[in-house]
Amino acid sequence: MNNSYLLLFLSIFFGILIGKIKIKNFKLGSSGSLFSGLILGWYSTSLYSSNMEIMNKLNSDFKQFFLFSLILFISSVGLIASKDLDKIIKKYGLKFLIMAFFITFVGFISTYIFSKFGNKYEFVGLYSGALTSSPGLATALETAPNFEKEIISGYTFGYIPGVLAVILSMYIFPYIFKVNIEDEKSKLKEIMQIEKDKEEGFDFLAYSLIIIIGILIGNINFDFNYISFKLGITGGVLLSSLFLGRLGKIWIFDFRMNKKILKTIQELGLLMFLSSVGLKSGDINLNAQTASLMFYSFIIAIISIVLGVIIGKYILKINWIILSGAICGGMTSTPGLGAAIDANDSEEVAIGYGATYPFALLGMVIFNKILILII
Repeated sequence: MNNSYLLLFLSIFFGILIGKIKIKNFKLGSSGSLFSGLILGWYSTSLYSSNMEIMNKLNSDFKQFFLFSLILFISSVGLIASKDLDKIIKKYGLKFLIMAFFITFVGFISTYIFSKFGNKYEFVGLYSGALTSSPGLATALETAPNFEKEIISGYTFGYIPGVLAVILSMYIFPYIFKVNIEDEKSKLKEIMQIEKDKEEGFDFLAYSLIIIIGILIGNINFDFNYISFKLGITGGVLLSSLFLGRLGKIWIFDFRMNKKILKTIQELGLLMFLSSVGLKSGDINLNAQTASLMFYSFIIAIISIVLGVIIGKYILKINWIILSGAICGGMTSTPGLGAAIDANDSEEVAIGYGATYPFALLGMVIFNKILILII
C-alpha cells in the first residue's frame, strides 16, 4: 500500500464499482473515484504516518497524478465543446459574467457571516476551499502572509466539502428543481443547431501544442494595480483547447479531433483526477474543530450553488445544460464539471464552465482581498 500507482488504479477500480450503484435514479458515476480515493488515502496514511519518507513520496506522486490528469480531462473537454463556443457566448455572454461574480459574492458574504464563529483567518482559507479556488488561496496567502498556517488549514478542511457539495448538487438538483434534462438538451440543440459529428482523426502534434500553449497562458500573471491572478493550468488549458479547437486547422496542425477518442481521454483524465484528489486528501485529521470547519464549508458551498441556480434558472433563463457548467465554473470546480458532464450526459456543459471560470477567478481574487480587510 505504499505504491502510488497501485493506490491510483485501486481507487479507479473501486470508484467505478461504487459509481455503478444506483439508488432509484441517482448514482455517483465517475465521482465514485473521489470516495474510493479518500478511503484508500486515509488507509495508506494510517499505515505510514510515522514514515515521512514514504508519505512525502506518496504525496509527491499524487500531486503529479493530479496535474497530469487535470490536463487530460480539461483539454479533451475543451476540444469537444469548442465547436459550439461562439453560438453560446453570443446568446449567454453577459450572463456568464453575472453568474461568476454573483456566486463568488454569495460565498464571500456567507463566509463573512460564519467567520464570527471561529478563527477569522481560518475562514479566509475556508472561503477559497469551499469554492475550490487555488488562485483564491494564493491571493489570501499573499495578502496576509503572517497568517499562513491558519489560512492553509481553513483551505485544507474546506476543499473536500466544497467539492462534494458541487458534485452532489449536479446529480440531485435536477430532481429538486424539476429539470427535464432531455428537454433541456433538445432545446440547446435547437439553439446551437448542432451538426452531425464528422469522423476526424487525432493529431498528437496539435494536441501537444494545445497543452503547451495552455500551460504558458496559465502561467501569465495578470496584474491590475492591487489585484493580480493567474488562470493556472485549468484555465490556461481550457482556454487554449476551446479557442484552438474552434479555429480547426492551422497549417500542419489539425485541432479538430475525433470525439470518441476525446471522450476516452476525458473519462481517463476524470477518473485519475478524482482518485488523486481523494488520495491526497486522505490525511485529514478529523476532530471537533475540523469537523465544524468542514460543515461550514459545505454550507457556504451549498448556499452559493442554490442561489446561483435560482438566479441562473429563473431570472437569467439559462438552459440547464449550460447553467450546470456555469455553476461549476462559478465555483471553480473541475470535479464538479466532471460530475455535471456525467449527470447531463453532455459535453456542452463545458462551454458554460469555460465562459464563467475566468471571471470567477477574478471574483475570488477581489473578494479574498476584501474579506481580509473587513474580517
